Amino acid sequence: MNLNELRRASMKFTLFAVLLTIVSAASVQAEETARPAADRQIEIKAVPHFLSWINQQKDSHILSGDSVSITASRETDLFNDAQSGSIAGNAPILAFRPDDAFVLTAKVAPDFRSEFDGGFLVVYVDETHWAKLLFEKSHYGPLSVGSSVTNTYSDDSVNADVPGTEVYLRVAKSKDVFTFYYSLDGVKWRYARFFAFPSQGQLRIGFASQSPSGDQCTTVFSEIHYVPGASRDFWTGEPPQAAIAPSEPK
Repeated sequence: MNLNELRRASMKFTLFAVLLTIVSAASVQAEETARPAADRQIEIKAVPHFLSWINQQKDSHILSGDSVSITASRETDLFNDAQSGSIAGNAPILAFRPDDAFVLTAKVAPDFRSEFDGGFLVVYVDETHWAKLLFEKSHYGPLSVGSSVTNTYSDDSVNADVPGTEVYLRVAKSKDVFTFYYSLDGVKWRYARFFAFPSQGQLRIGFASQSPSGDQCTTVFSEIHYVPGASRDFWTGEPPQAAIAPSEPK
């Protein structure tokens, strides 16, 4: 091989290396763009743990340090029908791993377009082991608070009708026992449900939206408040008092 041939071969190799670098960079960028939502860590100031997605959301926004919106696509749900045997587990859930005991509170405001549109707080292990406290547009017309506990299949309970388009929901955990609560004003709380739910896997809790029979549903979760520790009052789920930092010596 003469000198000119050697130079041409070197230029071809250099060009090939440049093209390979460009293609590799584009592939990495595409992989980042297409990376499943569950791989992305999300921070909300009110929650002292990283959050990530279970199922793909249509849209979502961190609105403030204690507020987030989640838009569910059409035909999204979290319900395992014991009668038909069908399992629906595609509702978008923004979740985190909680402390062993905790109280989670949020104001929930779905935009209610279709029957069964709703937003909920969820306790989640996998698609056949979960529990949810739901604010939805009921089959009968009124907006209502309901709940489901799922061990393979779901039970279904309507706890109360709600006169407005927003409600406060609360989940409390101590050991392997959970309690659900709701409030119309965030001050006067009602007990809704008490149940044992031993976790056989990685437990996560969080926020979710659903639209089983509609085109989409956007739920705004605001006034999010998470406190580690067992609640102080079984009947209201009152969170434990936050630890007070010692004052600086004078």
